[in-house]
Amino acid sequence: MKRSPQGERWRKLDNTAKLFPVIANENLSNVFRISASLTEEVDPGTLQQALEEILPQFESFLVRLRRGFFWYYFENNKRMPVIERETTYPCKYIDPRSNQLFLFRVSYFGRRINLEVFHAVTDGLGAVNFLKALVYRYLDLKRNSGTGRKPSQKISSDISMNVEDSYVRHYKKTVKRKYSSRMAYNLTGERLPLDEENILHGYIPLKELKAASRAYGVSITKFLTASLIWAIYQEYLEGKASDKAIGISIPINLRSFFGSETMANFFAVTLVEFLSTGEEHTFEEIVNAVSSQMDLKITREKMEETISYNVSNEKKWYLRITPLFIKWCVLNLVFLRNDKSYTMTLSNIGPIEIDEEYREEIERFHMMIGVSGRQPMKCGVCACKDEVVITFSSVFQDTRLQDRFFGFLKENGIPAELESNGVPDKRDDNGMYPQIRYDREKFKKLANIFYGLMFLVAAVLGLVNYLVYPGSLWSVIAIDLVAYAVLTIRYSILRHSNLAGKILVQTMAAGVLWVMIDYSMGYSGWSVNYGIPGTILFADLAVVFLILVNRMNWQSYFMYQISITVFSFIPLVLWATGLLTRPLLAVVTMVVTVAILAVTIVLGDRSVKTELKRRFHV
Repeated sequence: MKRSPQGERWRKLDNTAKLFPVIANENLSNVFRISASLTEEVDPGTLQQALEEILPQFESFLVRLRRGFFWYYFENNKRMPVIERETTYPCKYIDPRSNQLFLFRVSYFGRRINLEVFHAVTDGLGAVNFLKALVYRYLDLKRNSGTGRKPSQKISSDISMNVEDSYVRHYKKTVKRKYSSRMAYNLTGERLPLDEENILHGYIPLKELKAASRAYGVSITKFLTASLIWAIYQEYLEGKASDKAIGISIPINLRSFFGSETMANFFAVTLVEFLSTGEEHTFEEIVNAVSSQMDLKITREKMEETISYNVSNEKKWYLRITPLFIKWCVLNLVFLRNDKSYTMTLSNIGPIEIDEEYREEIERFHMMIGVSGRQPMKCGVCACKDEVVITFSSVFQDTRLQDRFFGFLKENGIPAELESNGVPDKRDDNGMYPQIRYDREKFKKLANIFYGLMFLVAAVLGLVNYLVYPGSLWSVIAIDLVAYAVLTIRYSILRHSNLAGKILVQTMAAGVLWVMIDYSMGYSGWSVNYGIPGTILFADLAVVFLILVNRMNWQSYFMYQISITVFSFIPLVLWATGLLTRPLLAVVTMVVTVAILAVTIVLGDRSVKTELKRRFHV
């Protein structure tokens, strides 16, 4: 890393990583997970110690994301992340402003250790190397926990700490290979409510999978890609014609093509397509189409064309001097256009080798990818020992595509042992994931209560307006804002959104709005007497509602509660200065806000202390 004038170490993002901070949000996390299942329950204290010991050796992970004028960049992060017990669904958005500013998180559940990484940091290989080092160190510490001796640190010699931008290093001007922007077939179905996610693992014997692939004369990746297309063709198209091709996005590790050892991103995406013409297509036909496309596209020459296209855009002088906020708009439009070319993603990171001394203590690895609005289902594949693990992540209520896929494998002599996270039903649930299921009936009741309270607030505002200020219709504006907030909450919750931050911003903006309207009407004081306290009270109720709905992840709203509590004292300050003349609603708001925070702290117990340490680094 270089040093800034202030002495901080920093480095540029690699060519591919530059895109991810621009397009990432709660509905497009760009987070993937690599996890290791052990033979014994995970000890969180030992895991935290292992993380603290190995992290300083991995410069590529020891960073935080900073916003520059032209591009984002990485800066050395001097903090230390805190491991957590898994309480949410996999691959959720990592907010760069939280998590001690780190762009990865380590969690555990039962016998499993999870590493979730924002893709700007590294790709699958880099994450695997980091997780292996973490697990090895954890197992070393566990072995020596009763002896009082501290085992010596050892990082596998095959792990490189190089963080060079291999895209730029291997760039050369050549024919530029652009990405397809043709609309692909889109998977549709009834979606799960809120932020629920359907995870299904299939444990496949490597021997049988190799035999089936050889029978068709193709590699495992080609066979799995063809099987996935076949399942979509059978289940969704029902063997009929379509004007849109089934497009499978396949990430390709470029290190083997160019001899790179970087821990930064170094992969390219290739598109494999199949267009149904309405004829009776056979699986052999799809296998041949997939094989010929991959043979044609996955070569060093084609990869050089992809690198040339990506890096040449970065090198254009007019793009280099374009401010980041303009790049943000343009890159999002380009990404949305290109993302329409993919039906779903199939990522195979291949075999994960385990050092001999740890083989008996590590059962298997899993790999999964965060879904998005355009790709509501994705598939991750990895292999370990004599087993291949195929993982589908989905936001659909049904598992018909997964069932069709694994059913087809079974027809070809490949048995699959299935395991799920219990969503949408308990089928194949072995208790390896936390139960985060929402009580939908209770959610509906809570929603109705919330809407009723908002209606009551609107009615009270109207009554106060009629009794106190009959000559002004300020309550109409207030009621409109309450109605807008209710609709916003309802819409965003159904779209998997975390509203706490938006509520906080809206609270501040509404306070300013009240004062401005009051002044525009001659200023009678209602904005500070009723508008600001009422808005803060509304924000309180909204955050409480979100906590009740998402109890398993209440910590994500705790900081917003603290902020709203601070805001609740503002009307009292205005009262002390004489600007607020009717303090009743302000006092009620402050008491209610403090009481809600106190209840949260009491019920949260140790979790509150952990959250405060994580947020404030104390």
